Amino acid sequence: MTHLKINPLSKALLVSVFGGSALMLSACNTVSDAWNFVTDDSDDSLRTPTGYYEHTDAQELQDPLAVPGDLNQPFTDRTLDVPPVVVSDQSRTMVGERMDVRPPVVSQVNEMGVEIMNQNGDAVVWFLPYNSFNVRTVDEAWRMLNATLDYLKVPVAESNPNGYAIATQAADYNSSGELYDDISYNMDALRYRQVYKVNVGTSPQGQVGFYVTLISSTTATADGDDLAVSLNPRQKQSFSVGFANSLIRGLELQQRQEEVIPDNVNVFLGRDNNNQDALLVRAPYQSTWNVMRGVLSQYGFTVDEYSVSRSYIDTYYAEEDADYYRALGLEPFNIESADYIFRLAVSGEQTVITIYDSDDRPLSSQRVAALYPGLSQAIAREFAIYKREGANYLAKFEEED
Repeated sequence: MTHLKINPLSKALLVSVFGGSALMLSACNTVSDAWNFVTDDSDDSLRTPTGYYEHTDAQELQDPLAVPGDLNQPFTDRTLDVPPVVVSDQSRTMVGERMDVRPPVVSQVNEMGVEIMNQNGDAVVWFLPYNSFNVRTVDEAWRMLNATLDYLKVPVAESNPNGYAIATQAADYNSSGELYDDISYNMDALRYRQVYKVNVGTSPQGQVGFYVTLISSTTATADGDDLAVSLNPRQKQSFSVGFANSLIRGLELQQRQEEVIPDNVNVFLGRDNNNQDALLVRAPYQSTWNVMRGVLSQYGFTVDEYSVSRSYIDTYYAEEDADYYRALGLEPFNIESADYIFRLAVSGEQTVITIYDSDDRPLSSQRVAALYPGLSQAIAREFAIYKREGANYLAKFEEED
């Protein structure tokens, strides 16, 4: 084949052209021919995409890193090691649909000085000497238990104050030993109808605590009948510890609520961050939100829609005469029948309530000032009831939602 004579600039141009074309060519010999055409007798070993496989001769060498002999062996965490389990007749049958792969419920050991332990499938709640609930005696623990069950709305079937023992009524719980609620329903969580017994006592060392026992557990069949469930020790432990966890969370919520809600909640006229007339409540946001649900449901408003994430309550107000409010010990609300939107926001340690009309425009200063006397009295009154009733406060409004 006769080779063409080309100058270096043209040769570089051809290299560029053929180099780009080589990306579209699949045959290796075509690529080699192209390179030979433009490079004459040059060594093409570094340009040929095939034929050199030195990497196949690579070998894995011994790790040169060695721990000097004078160093201690590094720590190895064995907490997640699978313990040896003896195969039993019962475990051999726990396959397929009978297999339970849920992890056990972990007891909550918190900074409030409470420890929850598993004891043969039951749960023991110990109040350590430094517990922040100030539980030092059996009587104090007994009062705390009753208040917590009431706060959590756990129904009680039998109470024995002399024996410091309580048995709950049959109620629906989820797999974590918590009362079955809307969240459990929305998540399609399994439902168990269970009965618990709680004893209050002391250890030989004088430590006060609760002893939680799962008495019975059933599930509903397709026909609606209760079917007794045979629980293995791990499942029984999960339910008992989960119920004990619920008790401690109830104690924490009660204490937190008592700490943050003042005895007398003050409501003032002010302005929000958008310089709109609003009501300023000297109370936490979440408590104010709960109280406003109660206020609006009881004093002439119908709650049509509300959004926790967007902090608004959409209502319709049916106008009442002044005598209606005076009979309740309140000043009249002084607003006409219409749709109103209540929006809540946080401003420092205060909660801001801004009121809008059906066109989503903030009420004028005159209308807010006219509404303020009666509405502020209603808010202050309901805060006192909310602090006294706790988690039971909103239960009486659930049927209206």
